[in-house]
Amino acid sequence: MAYDDIDIPMRSMEDLEKAVKDTIDEFENATHNSEALESAIGSPLDRSGLRSQAQRFEEAWDDKRDTLKEHLVDLLDRVSGTREKWAELDAELAKAVDTSDGNDG
Repeated sequence: MAYDDIDIPMRSMEDLEKAVKDTIDEFENATHNSEALESAIGSPLDRSGLRSQAQRFEEAWDDKRDTLKEHLVDLLDRVSGTREKWAELDAELAKAVDTSDGNDG
């Protein structure tokens, strides 16, 4: 098998790694964002029902979001580790090809 037959999707792994990091950041900022939403809702027409519903939703979603964030952190570790190992393998194969090319002449 020729070395040029190996296609390592490094750019795709980097994109996935960034997307997972961005999602984790969003989850970490969600409480602040929801508090800002509740504040922005206020009490239109002296009624606080909509704000109360937003607050209830946030409280119910909070535990689930923490669980999902934990899973995302685990996924990020795996994606990062896989990307790093592929990069190491790519460097080793490139070195092996360079070394073998030098010995042929």
